[in-house]
Amino acid sequence: MIRTEPIIRLQDVCKAFNSHPVLDGISIDIAPGQTTVIIGPSGCGKSVLLRHIVGLLKPDSGKVFFRQSEVSALSERKLCDIRTHFGFLFQGGALFDSMTVEQNICFPLDERAVGTRKDRKERSRTVLSLVGLDGLQSQYPQELSGGQKKRVALARAIALNPEVILYDEPTTGLDPIRGDLINELIIKLQNSLGATSIVVTHDMASARKVGNRILMLSNGRFIADTPPSGLDEIDNDTVMRFIRGQASDAELAELQTEQFTALTPESSR
Repeated sequence: MIRTEPIIRLQDVCKAFNSHPVLDGISIDIAPGQTTVIIGPSGCGKSVLLRHIVGLLKPDSGKVFFRQSEVSALSERKLCDIRTHFGFLFQGGALFDSMTVEQNICFPLDERAVGTRKDRKERSRTVLSLVGLDGLQSQYPQELSGGQKKRVALARAIALNPEVILYDEPTTGLDPIRGDLINELIIKLQNSLGATSIVVTHDMASARKVGNRILMLSNGRFIADTPPSGLDEIDNDTVMRFIRGQASDAELAELQTEQFTALTPESSR
């Protein structure tokens, strides 16, 4: 059996903000060519983890590697070179409102001086075709629907033909149909580009559909690591409540606090 070296590796990564630990000794190997999904409640550190992978944040301790390069130890100049191997779909899309769709997609190509202006326009058309939006080059973000904005942002993320695509809550804010379209695009891009994908989400339908591997982050640590088929077999109450969307007794008890009771009609009589 041939062992595949990980394309991304985190070793004992710790990160805290204002003395509050967010990542608490995280270790993980990401295999190339697969889609790894990271689930967990809002504020648990999923997006923080993504930002460590591309060097937008540095760990308080521990190491982050892309292939043989220690991302967490690189200078900003060397990080710029490493980041050309990554595409990042930000949660809000992060499109430039003053630029057209074509200008948004060409931005990373212009920054890297890739080919001629004609080459960059052609690349813009190619990636727009991949996400089903060829023909919208001259439109501005404010003229697009939420789903179209996500797809334009995704087209920009793959403009440099990255080896790794990072998705930060790709279906947030979309209705189920538009969200499923994004899921299909994630699968399509993995198949057509052979890219390694890391998807951060709390959308369980999306996680099950696109993931080859699903991990759950809670209190700074991974508490589950499974293929989608094994997700419902995990013997962990926190994991099961999350995937079923069930509040705990303690969380439900918060609805009975004095502050909440003071707002009820009976309390005003």
